[in-house]
Amino acid sequence: MIFQRTPDGPYWVRFSIRGEGQIRRPLETRDPTLAEQLALEAYVESKHRAKSGLRSRARTFSRVAEEFITQLRREAERKERRQFQVDQWRRIVERYFVSFFAERAIDGIIDADIHRYREWRKDYWTIGPGKDVQIIPYMRGGRQIRRPITARMRKPPSPSALRSEFVVLRLLFRFAAQQGYIKTAQVPEIHLTRVPANARPSFEAHEFTRLEQVSLERLTDAKINDHVRRDRAVLHAYCMIAALSGCRPTELKNLNWSDVLGYRECRSMPIDERDVRLRVRGKGKNRVFVPMLAAVSWFDILWNFWLKAAGREPGDDDPVFATPTGKRLGSVKKSLSELLRAAGLLTDHRGARRTAYSFRHFYISQQLIAGVDVFLLAKNAGTSSDMIERFYGQVKLERMAKELRPEWRKQ
Repeated sequence: MIFQRTPDGPYWVRFSIRGEGQIRRPLETRDPTLAEQLALEAYVESKHRAKSGLRSRARTFSRVAEEFITQLRREAERKERRQFQVDQWRRIVERYFVSFFAERAIDGIIDADIHRYREWRKDYWTIGPGKDVQIIPYMRGGRQIRRPITARMRKPPSPSALRSEFVVLRLLFRFAAQQGYIKTAQVPEIHLTRVPANARPSFEAHEFTRLEQVSLERLTDAKINDHVRRDRAVLHAYCMIAALSGCRPTELKNLNWSDVLGYRECRSMPIDERDVRLRVRGKGKNRVFVPMLAAVSWFDILWNFWLKAAGREPGDDDPVFATPTGKRLGSVKKSLSELLRAAGLLTDHRGARRTAYSFRHFYISQQLIAGVDVFLLAKNAGTSSDMIERFYGQVKLERMAKELRPEWRKQ
């Protein structure tokens, strides 16, 4: 049936499709003869799509993307997915996927379009739409943050970043198939390039010893004031705890005194009798694990700094790594870079720059060399044995040095 909403307005068509109810569509013409023809074409097309198991009208990519994000938010509300992951995926969908595919019908996107998108994405921040972008606004903790684009960001995405984004794109197309917007056979092939394992920038044992020595020397520098000396002492404790526990930087930042389990009860005991566990949070996960005993004494330093500054013992909710005013310590990136530079250890032998994460890699490497079981180490470090096998394989070779040098006997 065709009709006009106003006496001199364009014609519309109304018909019913089983399973979808009544459908209304604008025909964008005031000619009744042409309207009849267009109405018939719309009805036949809708019937054909319904017979093929599709919705009566093709959905645009942007519309499906919006529904996909809504579904992710529902899953986060039901605790089926982590909120930080949903926020991250939403930014990827809106900034890249929707910008490229926009109002394209999702059932018309083919393999060739995915290939074109891949090349467009690689050029996004260099010669593409992002080349003129100076600020990225995003929400954090209910407030808008404005992050400036740095020179380091204006480069093609790394293979691992591109792979992660394509995982999301594949999920979006699968969602479209589940909703009946496309058939499963119409889902374009989204090839996930395997990312080669790349050894993480860590420290050799002698390098870490040098870093420790340089850090202690900087503490005894007669030219610095008490404020700088305190900051360097906190950084030294940070490095030692990170290297002797394998904590991620985010986990260290979030650490409260209530998370140093058993510390208050055994603080006056000898180090080798202190049974301390760490409860950490980061990457949307949490765990309780066993640090090296040598890490425990460095909590004493931080405890005493708090006593001196606040005139009281730290409370359970007070941060372990804190400023002189008791606020949670932010990034140590700048101060750590200065220490690494002073020790001549800013980069490893490949030129890869070391970061706070390098202490975690040092911890895992040293544990492997010491013969700790890979499965137990993975559980303690909050990762998978597969990740350790992939990224620390070269350490296992060192651990098996004797086995790889058997005594050869001539026959």
